[in-house]
Amino acid sequence: MAASVRPSARLIQISLPNPGVNGKGSLQTSLEHAQINFTQDRSSNVKLAALATINRHLPSSMRYGQFRYYWLALLAGVTGHQMLLQFTLGWLIFEMTGEPRDIAFLGIAIAIPALALNLLGGVLADRWEPKYVVAAAQTVSATVVVGLAVLVLTEDVQTWHILAAGVIIGAVQAFDAPSRSSISPRLVRIEHIVNAVAMDSIVWNVTRVLAPALAGMVIAWRDIHTSMFISAASFYLLASVLTVLKLRPRPPAKGRFVPQIAESFRYVRQHPVFLNVMVLTCCNSLFGMSYVFLMPVFAKDVLDVGAEKIGWLLGASGVGAIAGTWYIGNLRDGAPKGKLILAGAGLYGLTQILFALAAWQGSYAASMALLVLVGVSNSLYLVGGLSTIQQLVPEQLRGRVMGLYGITWSLAPLGMTQGGMVAQYIGAPWSVAIGASLMVAVAGVLFVRSPELRDLRTGGVEQLRPAYVASSDDGEE
Repeated sequence: MAASVRPSARLIQISLPNPGVNGKGSLQTSLEHAQINFTQDRSSNVKLAALATINRHLPSSMRYGQFRYYWLALLAGVTGHQMLLQFTLGWLIFEMTGEPRDIAFLGIAIAIPALALNLLGGVLADRWEPKYVVAAAQTVSATVVVGLAVLVLTEDVQTWHILAAGVIIGAVQAFDAPSRSSISPRLVRIEHIVNAVAMDSIVWNVTRVLAPALAGMVIAWRDIHTSMFISAASFYLLASVLTVLKLRPRPPAKGRFVPQIAESFRYVRQHPVFLNVMVLTCCNSLFGMSYVFLMPVFAKDVLDVGAEKIGWLLGASGVGAIAGTWYIGNLRDGAPKGKLILAGAGLYGLTQILFALAAWQGSYAASMALLVLVGVSNSLYLVGGLSTIQQLVPEQLRGRVMGLYGITWSLAPLGMTQGGMVAQYIGAPWSVAIGASLMVAVAGVLFVRSPELRDLRTGGVEQLRPAYVASSDDGEE
């Protein structure tokens, strides 16, 4: 039988006992029971009213019990993921060798298998049950991280161990990301999918800056292997929750591998909004994340501070990310969403240039203030772009299209590579400033050359949906 997906609800029945017929005592006993039941029912009604009040103020997707369980587990798992890849491994390899280029080599080790396998991961996401694919991927990643943490703890770790772990984690990500994007839309009703996607975006965009800050604090207060064990535990937790989730059934994709891949490329190519959002995300991965990857270098060589203070810098960026996510997620119908996306991308680059200048001048306070603005602008265009894609993509193509979108994020380790190489020769501030300048340039070009994206408005995506559905139907046979 198909599993139904519906908001959590409680049904309370209120009843009074019938009076007895055997005399006055029986009637009094019944009245006493009635008074007790009335008191209990009134208490239950008060509690129910309080729950209803809370429920009205929750995001619509969070009213579903299954989605709440998944979202909380996702928050834990993604936090561990960002702690590991955006700070801990980079800090470990830089502490061992002292060479920024080794951070670049780590980026290559993660990126190559992720890029090579992402399209395969997208096809499998449409063919297999995605929750089991993600659970298996999380379990493998956790086990690899535990093994690496043990080597760190016993002081037997070598550089090649870190690079080998990066290769395995990169390969696993190629199967994890497309399948994960197919889970949230199947935990809520159709009319609440947009909100579910927004809640997922909040997790990724907030933890992208807060989790490295947390990792820095853990390393400063404890040690590196503790941060790694925390990441592994979060992976195991997410895998456990995924296996018991009840998803809305959906027909698996059928057909040969190559035509299915070709259909996803054709789908994106025919719709400029999709293509240009992916261009922006691609540029973000290659040029816009260097300031995060190079934080260990900023800590030791530029600002001359420890892991804890760098953690607070990234935390400032996280505060900005929360503000930007809230703003873009609460736009009213008719708001110029496309212009906000492009303006956010340009502002993201500009504020990073100013951050690099402030850090180069050794100003910790100015660097922190500017990173708040970096976080705001980052969320404006990343959450805006991702929510647009998830609103438009049809269910039967979701895994493959999100596999393509995942490739743009799989380029992030290559961004780590180029950032590390440039920093090796001319310094971390120049590396960040050059990449940020390219972000500004790409945002400007798209503003001029992409009217489809520039003129996109909140609530206008429904007008585009029929064209997308027609495209996907054509490729089903």
